[in-house]
Amino acid sequence: MDLDDAFVGGRIKKLRESNNMSQRRFSAQLHITQQTLSRYENGITPVPYTVLSNKSVEFKMPMGYFFGISTDNISEDEFMLVDYYRKIDDRLKESVLKLIKTMADDF
Repeated sequence: MDLDDAFVGGRIKKLRESNNMSQRRFSAQLHITQQTLSRYENGITPVPYTVLSNKSVEFKMPMGYFFGISTDNISEDEFMLVDYYRKIDDRLKESVLKLIKTMADDF
């Protein structure tokens, strides 16, 4: 599947419709114009990460929903690894990724 602005926008639209919200009401919650929301939903304009993040929290859904990614098969250990990775210094992230790739390639 190719991930594109239309796919993400379609997910925003589906979320809005499944919560019985008009474009006017949904866009007001986002503090954007109805026209901007329409451009998001139609894939004309990329949806900013902050919009996705805020809606993810508000509607208690994983961010992966907007990208078509299921988190059903991700273990607690895998979530912990992501959490630890996000906490380390940016300079170390490259080294950590290389180490994990090397370890994975060896198995």
